[in-house]
Amino acid sequence: MAENFYSDNYDLKFHLEELVDWKSIIELMEDIGSNACPYSSVAQAVETYLEMLRDSVGDLAANRIAPRAAAIDKKGCVYQDGEVIYPQELKDNIADLANAGLTGITFARKYDGMYLPKTFYAAANEIISRADASLMNFFGMQGIGGTIEHFGSEQLRLKYLPRLASGEWTAAMLLTEPDAGSELGAIRTKATYDPDSGQWRINGTKRFITFGCGEVLVTLARSEDPAEAPGTKGISVFVVEKGPGVRVDRIESKLGIHGSPTCEISFEDAPACLVGERGRGLTKYGAWLMKEARLGVAAQAVGISQAALVAAQRYADERVQFGQKIKEFPQVAEMLADMQMYTEASRILLYAAAQVLDIEEGTRAREAKGLRKISRMVDILTPLAKYYAAEVSIAVTNNAVQIHGGSGYTREYPVERYLRDARITSIYEGTSQIQVDWAIVRILRGGMEELLQELSKQELTDPALLPLLEKAKEGHRLLNEAIAYVNSQEPEYWDLVARKIVDMAIDVYISYEFLRQAEKAANKLEIKAKVARRFVNIMLPRVEMNRRYAMNGQVLDF
Repeated sequence: MAENFYSDNYDLKFHLEELVDWKSIIELMEDIGSNACPYSSVAQAVETYLEMLRDSVGDLAANRIAPRAAAIDKKGCVYQDGEVIYPQELKDNIADLANAGLTGITFARKYDGMYLPKTFYAAANEIISRADASLMNFFGMQGIGGTIEHFGSEQLRLKYLPRLASGEWTAAMLLTEPDAGSELGAIRTKATYDPDSGQWRINGTKRFITFGCGEVLVTLARSEDPAEAPGTKGISVFVVEKGPGVRVDRIESKLGIHGSPTCEISFEDAPACLVGERGRGLTKYGAWLMKEARLGVAAQAVGISQAALVAAQRYADERVQFGQKIKEFPQVAEMLADMQMYTEASRILLYAAAQVLDIEEGTRAREAKGLRKISRMVDILTPLAKYYAAEVSIAVTNNAVQIHGGSGYTREYPVERYLRDARITSIYEGTSQIQVDWAIVRILRGGMEELLQELSKQELTDPALLPLLEKAKEGHRLLNEAIAYVNSQEPEYWDLVARKIVDMAIDVYISYEFLRQAEKAANKLEIKAKVARRFVNIMLPRVEMNRRYAMNGQVLDF
């Protein structure tokens, strides 16, 4: 029987079939019953989504993409005379995605897209990443087309989106420069407007550009005089086509994700088109794109974790030492249990973030009430999802190598590739430290308390879960105690203990969510109660430890 990376993942199925609030998402996105909507009901829409994940994404990932991953990793992409040459297996993967209609998942139907929710897209990204994390860096670039769709002119949409949706063209987002990494306000790439011809021209260099050899390049450039609009104020978004004035100078030799070419690109009077308003590149459009990027990397990290977990479980079940399977040794069993628990924990944040992004977009489109509240949730959950999933992925893949022993350090098994691929997830699209910086201010201002308060009031019918709920509430109390103390200190101290506070908030949130899952899964998935019990029992002493650290008042003095 052929494998399927959707059907074999009970936790992913549980999220999408039992937990996701599809009704709210679909009713905001679609006018059910109208001629413009292909679905006659919410139920039909959901079944369409799930069928695609089963028979398109899950099957394709397991049986075509995953078997090619090792060859792509070994061959990598090659730079030759200004061109990037893909290995044949990567070309086959891209063709398969296009033939399956998966290269325009989120675009509107009028631009030949499928107009599917971001929650579906996150699941597809997770599944593709489990098969080959480097391919997600192509597949997950649809948010770049989304920038054109949301903020570009109708002319730009009609020109670019159908070609991106068909897979004929690929896209890249050009942010980083040699002297401007995370500090995007320091970029020097310059956009100059010729009023006589009505043409913008771009000059400058961009570095660390994922799939920068693509045909459609959405780039940040400084369009205003730095003396009049310094820092982020003078930056705009432009779209540039591959062609005259655009050159790939080289590709990076990287630790992992070898199937994803990371390019350095130079512009010399390259013709460009403005996307949206001048001077709003970072304050409006860049902020929107970063939400999308965080979600994509979080999904990638969860997919890598799942791949490593499955590989470690299989190896531990097959490997016999001292007369027994190594999975029966307590230390190995504990590692496997933790790998599963934390992979599921990171999945909680991923789909929480995906859902609030869908609801935010639908609420804004319909000009419905509650936008400010849902936007606050987006601002807190997207950086947490990216941060946590990335850190978990690094830990899970590291343990997968350890369980394989010496074999895990060789290319005989895929876990060494998973570890190399996971390492980038805590770096690109905003490092873990940047995600923590983004989240800590919102947590200290009470941005997460509303979510936690709502979860703390859940009613559990299983008596075995009630003591665990009390422990989660105790962790919640300790979190608030630490927040109150840190708020009384200077901002420099906030930064010093930020990660401890963020970790506490994540621990409490996930504890509540695991208990909600255990209640929902009663008589269906006994494993959910076991996972909840283990996580909550580990959570409370860890939260207490982090509370003590956050409240010790000690500053760096060396």
